[in-house]
Amino acid sequence: MMNDPRTRCDRTAAWQLLKRHFESAGRGFDVRSAFDNDPDRFARFSQHAPLVFADLSKNLIGAETRELLTQLARESGVEAYRNAMFAGEPINNTENRAVMHWLLRSPANATTANAFVAESLAEVHENLDAMLRIAERVRADDAITDIVNIGIGGSDLGPAMTVKALEDFAHAGKTLHFISNVDGMELGNVLRRIRPESTLFLIASKTFTTAETMLNAHAARRWFLANGGSLQRDARLSLSRHFIALTTHLEAASEFGIDTTLGFWDWVGGRYSMWSAIGLPIAIAIGEKNFRAMLHGAHLMDEHFRTAPLEENLPVRLGLLDVWYRNFHGFTSRNIAPYSHGLRRLPAYLQQLEMESNGKGVDARGEPLPYATSPVIWGEPGTNGQHAFFQMIHQGPDIVPVEFIALREGATIYPITIRACSRTRWRRPRP
Repeated sequence: MMNDPRTRCDRTAAWQLLKRHFESAGRGFDVRSAFDNDPDRFARFSQHAPLVFADLSKNLIGAETRELLTQLARESGVEAYRNAMFAGEPINNTENRAVMHWLLRSPANATTANAFVAESLAEVHENLDAMLRIAERVRADDAITDIVNIGIGGSDLGPAMTVKALEDFAHAGKTLHFISNVDGMELGNVLRRIRPESTLFLIASKTFTTAETMLNAHAARRWFLANGGSLQRDARLSLSRHFIALTTHLEAASEFGIDTTLGFWDWVGGRYSMWSAIGLPIAIAIGEKNFRAMLHGAHLMDEHFRTAPLEENLPVRLGLLDVWYRNFHGFTSRNIAPYSHGLRRLPAYLQQLEMESNGKGVDARGEPLPYATSPVIWGEPGTNGQHAFFQMIHQGPDIVPVEFIALREGATIYPITIRACSRTRWRRPRP
């Protein structure tokens, strides 16, 4: 276990400096005046990162704010924990586990001095190759027209979001369905529209005990058996051929009647698992080549986060902006407005990714926290929002930071992120 380099952020010198800075300059910061006083503000507060361009110039931050927030990150041990994570050290101190979802996106020839990381990387690519072989086999099977993914949380939100985002690259002959709700209506609506002989069910549960997932899985199993399916492995319509388990509990999957299983590791948090075997529905939709391209793009951002200095590290800068807004300005939420129909499920995915990760009431030592750890994340595609909640954002008394996300080139997933916050009504951003 690594020596804990963290200093709780509210106990750093930078935090105290930020409190004084907020009272003297931050509280009354005006974005329009900042642009009038600095013709180069757009360039100085914008950043290119791998496959992403981010404009942060429309936010309530100046040069001093940015410097103090970066100082806060250093004094809080962000760099040390980042480096420990990429070294495979057990930074999950409550479970004494490594946090290595980034390894799922690493190329097979990546080098490391850590034997555990090297061994895990080999396992990752063995598992990835097996998963992609299954995906390609399903894609080539014209008899299978419907794939039903049954999961919840990270086993649903990430894959569902990504399949919808990459619809332009999807196999035209396969329809993907995602089931997570246990009220029966969601699964029932799908079951009425599919046939057992042309359907593949994916049961996504690491332990194969997740209550909601297993309730739906057993309902799907009963429907399959009641409509001509069989538990006999050699039957024409056998359950073992039409169900795949994405789990580490092989014995439970076998008792269910499933022979084909794909597992993953305890160092993969559910909200990061779409890059693992949980991504099978994504791979079925877009194919091996595109899935590997997606992994490569994510790896490029991992490398940016791992190597870029804090001042030029886009994930760090965005995270610090949340700290500034939530704990100094007191803004309780952040709106996500993707201007792309393909990204319509992105706000829901980000809700889990950020609020489940950061929504804590105590620190790493179990002490109550006197500050907030996460904004409320919410949103809808931008054009829909313009005719719904944007009225409140524009003219209501509450200040809500908005993250505008657009695609530069049609179906090419190249996001342009504009995070904006102003005390005045929105106006067209300057070029």
